[in-house]
Amino acid sequence: MKRKLAGLAVLTGMAAATTLLAPTTPAQASVGLYRVTATSVLDATNSKTMPISCNGADQVVGAGGKINDGQGDVLMTRMYADAALHTVTVVGVEANATNVPWSVGAYAVCAPAGTVAGLQLVTTTSANNALDKVGITAVCPAGKKTFGGGYRIDNANGAVAIDELAFTSALGSVSSTAYVFGAPGNFTLQTQAFCANPLPAMALLDALSASDATSPKPVPTLACPAGSQTAGVGGVLNGLLGAGSVTTLVPKVALDTAEATGREIVAFAGVWTLRAQQICVG
Repeated sequence: MKRKLAGLAVLTGMAAATTLLAPTTPAQASVGLYRVTATSVLDATNSKTMPISCNGADQVVGAGGKINDGQGDVLMTRMYADAALHTVTVVGVEANATNVPWSVGAYAVCAPAGTVAGLQLVTTTSANNALDKVGITAVCPAGKKTFGGGYRIDNANGAVAIDELAFTSALGSVSSTAYVFGAPGNFTLQTQAFCANPLPAMALLDALSASDATSPKPVPTLACPAGSQTAGVGGVLNGLLGAGSVTTLVPKVALDTAEATGREIVAFAGVWTLRAQQICVG
């Protein structure tokens, strides 16, 4: 059983090590979405924050994040957009004491200004409490669809883990679920939906891992249909019951596929699965 480290500072900011701007290829340019990403420094600091912004007046339609290394001892406690849908911020916090260097990566899928009509951020926040499991849903307004989503845990001191960020098949809402595995006291969970007027082509793709005790479990999605691109990325753990977390939700550089990864936080004897999700738009 891994040892829980108490008293962690959740919001220690870290400088970016690199920033990569990666426009999509012409073959996947029906909307013209592109991905931007930045990675924090690689060290053993117990918390790291990494923001990344779209170019100019462009706006976020999808978010992603990744804990690099950390061996399952680091949680991705926040992956969220600002109110203007311009910047994605990802936060990593150690759940167990580790001297292994790790970093956090932030990803934003951006739409050129004016290409996605009616874009807006919808947020829903849980009550401030100490429940063992919290789930919260953000629903898009009537007539709009979800392009992507995010979440943020506040005041949990590294003792609450994200178990899912999930999209409905009709793309009408986003849900996140968090499990307590330490002693955080009162905390909140916020779910974000990035909503907009539907595009002609919108689809949710799912891919399921094997049901076994392997950790970590990286799950790639199938490719988006021709003429569409990856916007949102989700992941759903099943069977870990608070003993694991989603540590990767990444839109790939060409915006044709995505990947989710789940990891055990503490030793877990049973079998479990991870379902990766990807919203394709065009």
